This record gives sequence, structure tokens and C-alpha cells, in this order.
Amino acid sequence: MDDKLNGKDKLNLIVETGLQLVPYVGGALATAYFGTKQEKRFKRIESFYQEFSDQVEQLQLQLPSVDFHDQDKLISLIEELNEKVERESTEQKRTYFKKYLYSTLSSPTNDNFDERRFFLEALATMTLLECEVLLYIKEQNNPVRVGSLSKPEIDLYAIVGSVGRLRMNGFIRLQNDNIIINGGDDSLNDSFVVSDFGNRFIQYCIE
Repeated sequence: MDDKLNGKDKLNLIVETGLQLVPYVGGALATAYFGTKQEKRFKRIESFYQEFSDQVEQLQLQLPSVDFHDQDKLISLIEELNEKVERESTEQKRTYFKKYLYSTLSSPTNDNFDERRFFLEALATMTLLECEVLLYIKEQNNPVRVGSLSKPEIDLYAIVGSVGRLRMNGFIRLQNDNIIINGGDDSLNDSFVVSDFGNRFIQYCIE
């Protein structure tokens, strides 16, 4: 039997040791963190697949045979998906992951494999605000000016940052070419529409 610690075990040991160093609360914090961490992750995975199975049955959705896929690629995507589901604490994002799983199982994994991996990575790192902004821009069917976006108790520049990340991922594209005058910040006047790539992401992961 190999008693050597692997990289993940070493990291957990370092984290546990570090937490215990926190004055006054360290011991209790380490116990709480490691006592619930694995349990929560296992429950997320268990409930994720149970809910997914229930939805497929209730909606009478048809899924092709596993032989329909490149099984190595399919397993690779599911492994990555499982890791992200385990870490995801928000119910809405786990709902999006279920849509991702259904889309993945519905068509051959030979088709656009790299794009599917990109969608999964992007979805895992996106905030709910970014998802909301992306859907809002799509629903308008017209260019949306950044300065017109607002949400109660959300700083406008948090929305500006969300727009920037969506643009960086290629999900939205600039519709106008604004000129910055006298060094001012004209980002609020930029208008965006959802790109074709963004529409594919929405259809695959969200809608």
C-alpha cells in the first residue's frame, strides 16, 4: 500500500493547519470546514443526478444511447462537470449545469468538443449577475446600452465588469464604435448584442 500523500491530500493538510492558526477560532473553524465539506459535496452530486433523472422522466425527454458518443470525451466532460457541481453552492447555477448535461448527452461528443469544454469552464466561473445580464441583452432583440442596465443594490460598475467578462468570453459583441473624448470613460455608452457564439452558449447551457 502506498502511504504517500497525493497533491490534494497535501493541500487539505496545509489548509487545515492554516485554519488552526487563526487566533481564538482556528480549531473550531477547521473542524467546521472539514466536517461539512465532503458531506455537502457528496449531497450536491447525489441531489444533482436525482433531480436530473426526475426531470428527464417527468418531461419524457429522449436521450440517445451512450454508443452514440465518443465515450472517452463524454467521460472527460462528465468528470469536469462533477467537479464543478461539487463546488457550486447556488441552486440556479446547478440548474444550468443540468441543462449542460442534457445538451451534452443529447448530441455526439465528437461535435464541437472544445466548444463544449469552453462552455463548461465559462459557466462554472460566471456569476449569476453575468448570466442575468447575458439573458437580458438577448431578450431585448436590440442593442443594449451598458448605462441603461441596472439592478437594485448592485453597483453600476459591477454590471460594467460583468459586461466586460461576457465580451471577453465572446458571448456579446460591441454594436457601436464610441469615441472617448478628453480621456473620459465612455464605457457606459457602449451598446452590445449577443453574438452567435453567445446564442449557442445560452441554448446549450441556460435556456
